Amino acid sequence: PQPAPAPAQQPQQKLTIGFVEIDGDPRYEPIKGFERLILKAPEHPFAGAQVGIDEAQALTRVLRTDFVLERITVKSADEVAPAVQQALEGRNIHFFLVDLPAEAFKPLAAAVRGRDALLFNVSTPDDSLRRELCAPEFVHTMPSRAMLMDGLVQYLISRKWRDYLVLQGPAAADDLKTKAFENSAKKFGARIVAHQNFKAGTDPREREQNDPALLSAISRDYDVVFVADEAFDFVRQVPYHTVRPRPIVGGIDLEPVAWHWTWEHNGAPQVNSRFEKRAGGRHMEGPDWAAWIAVKMIVQSALRTRSVDFQQQKKFILGDATFDGDKGLAVGVRPWDHQVRQAVLLAAPYVVVASAPVEGFLHRTNELDTLGDDEPETTCHLNK
Repeated sequence: PQPAPAPAQQPQQKLTIGFVEIDGDPRYEPIKGFERLILKAPEHPFAGAQVGIDEAQALTRVLRTDFVLERITVKSADEVAPAVQQALEGRNIHFFLVDLPAEAFKPLAAAVRGRDALLFNVSTPDDSLRRELCAPEFVHTMPSRAMLMDGLVQYLISRKWRDYLVLQGPAAADDLKTKAFENSAKKFGARIVAHQNFKAGTDPREREQNDPALLSAISRDYDVVFVADEAFDFVRQVPYHTVRPRPIVGGIDLEPVAWHWTWEHNGAPQVNSRFEKRAGGRHMEGPDWAAWIAVKMIVQSALRTRSVDFQQQKKFILGDATFDGDKGLAVGVRPWDHQVRQAVLLAAPYVVVASAPVEGFLHRTNELDTLGDDEPETTCHLNK
């Protein structure tokens, strides 16, 4: 008798994930002091996505699928939408990680509306993207400003620090950050005892606006000083220079973040080690985590559905699925605004002080929904 023919093997498939960025994005310009000291050197979170792809290689043989990351770099915000459309139509890419400033999202949302595409926002916290824009093709793995500030205020209240002095800088991002903090303070029953606008510099004629001691010398007492300073010029001079000895939060010393390199729980040391090896020693930050978890969600959807069919994967990601983000509580997509539920880390420069949601802040269904826009509060209702 002839031997039975070997069963036909399923052909190897390919799932490509696009990573979209703008060359010369001003958000990644080094922040300098006195044109000499580099205070911060932000990096594109591409390395975070690479770590996610590296981890997916273990599933290549199991799923007979090659997971590939394609970097799509454009020269301006105007070129983002055409580049994504070309990748969608010409190269059959349906999943994109978008590392873009807020102003690039509206034309991109219009370009992909109703298309077979899912775009993961990995770096922009603007609440307007989750509220006014409210685009069904977007998933926000980066926490919103509302989530970050809710986490910070929960921690402050847990320490019984309820009265805040707010110092706000001149940048548009400072205004957005301050409004988010003030909304969180109101939400959880804290008080803004004074709101001062500062102007960075050393001009003695403007000392009432640039001197932390004068700005903090108000008649009412306060527990904490919150500083919003996107430029990181004024805020670094605030600690130890206020009239009263009070903690400084928001822009320095204690900051709410999506990720921190000193997080030591829930498998985080392994993730940090893999990232540092891939990124040449650089520490993993919030956008890096957001890119990493976005890739993980896409890969896990292929594993759990045993398919690279876009519609099946999209249904899984936007459904009731949860994913391990190595921050304790499992992450998942909120159906009303496609924000990814997640813990917020409250980090000092060399230690994570706490994580939020903080114990004692309760929710009727999911304690992670104490952070950011809950369904009854939001203007975005993608699930309706």
